[in-house]
Amino acid sequence: MKASDSEIVGFLRSLDPPCIIIPDCDLEQFEKIISVNSRFLRMSLIKGQLEIMPPLPVHIEYSAEIIDQVDRWCEDNKNLVGIPSSSQGGFRLLKLEDPNYPNKHTVLSPNCAIVLKARWDSLTDEAKKTSFPTVAPNFIIELRSQYDSAQLLHEKMVQWVNAGVDEAIYIDLNIDPSEVRIYSFNPDANKVVWQTKEDPVEVKSQVLEGFVLNMQDVRMYKD
Repeated sequence: MKASDSEIVGFLRSLDPPCIIIPDCDLEQFEKIISVNSRFLRMSLIKGQLEIMPPLPVHIEYSAEIIDQVDRWCEDNKNLVGIPSSSQGGFRLLKLEDPNYPNKHTVLSPNCAIVLKARWDSLTDEAKKTSFPTVAPNFIIELRSQYDSAQLLHEKMVQWVNAGVDEAIYIDLNIDPSEVRIYSFNPDANKVVWQTKEDPVEVKSQVLEGFVLNMQDVRMYKD
């Protein structure tokens, strides 16, 4: 499969939404598939179902600028950070798995994520060394590409929060006005809720102390 990555990407982009679904995939198979394919293919394992998607086909500068801003916050707050991660990393989300079906694993890979130190330190040394740590990030960002289904990405954001993510930010630069949604869990309502902002100048995190995502710097690369 590795030799035909470009053909896979072309095929994926011809689909609506572009995605290949492979049922009954376990964690070992998932790791093997990733190991023999280049990292620019996006893959998720959701309750034992493998999803293969094309790489993020929006301007790479969008994603790079977001990651740069998050990285700067991590550099300034090393005492708070357990582990940062990009789309090449993944997390096994135990809260989404059914204990009655032990082989139906769930591994999601965000565009950008941070596990804060307190949560990271709660893992054993062995758990920290696994390919997909069994921990939900405290904070994630997902950037919608023009080939992503808005509805499916919304459902993924809800999954993230139901898995234990404290704050999940969804950015959609494909629409005008552009849109940012901030997802969190409302314990009073016992459900995932979200706040929508149109063309915000900045997005202030409620989880990362002092972090403000400068959306003007992100949008400066927009045609």
